[in-house]
Amino acid sequence: MRADESDNADLFWGLRGAGANFGVTTSFEFQLHRVGPEVLGGVVVHPLKKAKAALRFYGEYSLSAPDELSADAIFLTSPDGDPLLAISVCYIGSMEEGERVLRPLRRFGPPLVDGIGPVAYTELQAAADAFFPIGLRYYWKSHFLERIADDTVEATVDHFARAPSPRSLIVFQQYGGAVGRVDPSATAFRPRNAQYDNFAASIWTDPDPGELRTQRQWVRRWWDAMSPFSLGAEYVNNLGEEGEERVRAAYGGNHERLVSLKNTYDPDNFFHLNANIRPSRR
Repeated sequence: MRADESDNADLFWGLRGAGANFGVTTSFEFQLHRVGPEVLGGVVVHPLKKAKAALRFYGEYSLSAPDELSADAIFLTSPDGDPLLAISVCYIGSMEEGERVLRPLRRFGPPLVDGIGPVAYTELQAAADAFFPIGLRYYWKSHFLERIADDTVEATVDHFARAPSPRSLIVFQQYGGAVGRVDPSATAFRPRNAQYDNFAASIWTDPDPGELRTQRQWVRRWWDAMSPFSLGAEYVNNLGEEGEERVRAAYGGNHERLVSLKNTYDPDNFFHLNANIRPSRR
């Protein structure tokens, strides 16, 4: 069946945020927006000892960013073993305007490294792939945040300093912009007031069960520490074993409508290996 604003509009609503619950999509029709081929992008890098000030600056700077700018803050460890805060940016407007918009970010600190410059959009889009190679072990949890408060800064920097693996990350992925200007009831994806998808990812190689416990504990302690600052929901793609309560929280006021859709399109819950919306008939 076809789903769009005219045909099966109820299903089209649900697919935009909860699609894995209703079937297999075999083709998509996209509205494209021209980007590039070159954009202004890259990273500025700060040492962990200056990360609290840099993260506070990032929190203020990113909230005032124009739609053309995406800026993410990532806590990581360098190949030399140094803990760092990197702020990764992509500006898709004119180079001249991008230089002006990014000037405060590039001057703050100043950073240890300023790697921002013209780059192919396709190259920038793949820049994070090296952090998530196939074959390693991963465990992560997330929160949606509306802002980066001082307590958030303190908790994040202090917790990252105790990361048990040099591959592990804590990330503030910027939302806002056009995402935030959509009505929360317009699609299944509801938390439109989120400004950041904030997640901790433990990444390691040792298959020992004791190592799994150590890595998982580090992420869970971070999640508990950040819960007071959260919107009470997380990005549904980041959910794992958290259970039905967290799925309900992720969809908020849209959940009951999604249950009705599930009753119509998958009443036997055939599609259940996901962040599951349980039909009320089961």
